[in-house]
Amino acid sequence: MNAKPLWPPGHALKLLQKVQRHESAVELVHTSHERWPFPRLPIHSQRKLDTIHISILDSSFNPPTCAHLALANSRPPRYTMKSGFADSALASAAELDYDAKLLLLSVRNADKTLKSGDATYEQRLEMMYLLSKDMPASVSQRPDDKSESAHANFAIAIVNEPTFVGKAAVLRQFLHARISGLYPPVTALDGMAISPTSDEISIPVPRLVFLLGFDTLIRLLSPRYYTSEAAMMDALRLFFSPTGDDCYVMCAGRKLAEVEHTVQEEVEAKTLSAGKEFVESKRVALISIGADSVDEQTSSSQVRTKVALKDETWRRLVTPSIANYIIQNSLYIS
Repeated sequence: MNAKPLWPPGHALKLLQKVQRHESAVELVHTSHERWPFPRLPIHSQRKLDTIHISILDSSFNPPTCAHLALANSRPPRYTMKSGFADSALASAAELDYDAKLLLLSVRNADKTLKSGDATYEQRLEMMYLLSKDMPASVSQRPDDKSESAHANFAIAIVNEPTFVGKAAVLRQFLHARISGLYPPVTALDGMAISPTSDEISIPVPRLVFLLGFDTLIRLLSPRYYTSEAAMMDALRLFFSPTGDDCYVMCAGRKLAEVEHTVQEEVEAKTLSAGKEFVESKRVALISIGADSVDEQTSSSQVRTKVALKDETWRRLVTPSIANYIIQNSLYIS
């Protein structure tokens, strides 16, 4: 039997409408616990947080695929991380995973609009919730007694920004406010309350790592999605700069079945050349999500096409719970 979302009827629709009407830049539809993005309490006794590393899987999720899941479960390069563990063995393990994960549904992506037969945004959010059930907890989220849930420290959110530069800005502002709000006022020695935003309180800073497919990286590094090439470089420098939005991009390569391998290499080389400055500074990196059960070329469009053609191999491209959801809701059949 499928797991059911925890939100009440109408909850997701209300938040969607709020974001689409520009009444809110970001809305959390679901969090794995009330203190997200902090780890579930109690956190490991040796852990000290000064930066919260948050992976962001931003997609149209129409539907979520096994490639989405592999990307969500991918681990970051060590250079992007700092664990906060004193013990070297624990630090080694924690530095290879994120503190929190965010599944982000963009309701206004560049180049993507709703088409006939697409899953509704509410249905996509429900499938994102099903996907999250296959995201395991990381080392950095596990308490000493191992009594907490084995599921990831995740959240599902909606945003109405078409570009990654715009998303980074609104997410950083939203997350800073949320993290600050989770810090209760502290009482000083003179009995006066100290605001969580006071310089005397050290509040962790969110560091955003966007997880992308290669086709999305092409859009990020393409001047045609900006007013000019100079405007693109200015925007990307702000996006990646440690003194700006301080973001990283981890990108999964996609092997295109329809083209020769040499053509694929040319596409990758051209894209990475456009972002050479950010590749060399290690702000953009290619990662492999390939595994025996995951094909890097898997895409949502493949699933939709195969379902419409009654090609039963589509089931291998999604998780069992999402396959059941697609069948039960008669998605993509026309």
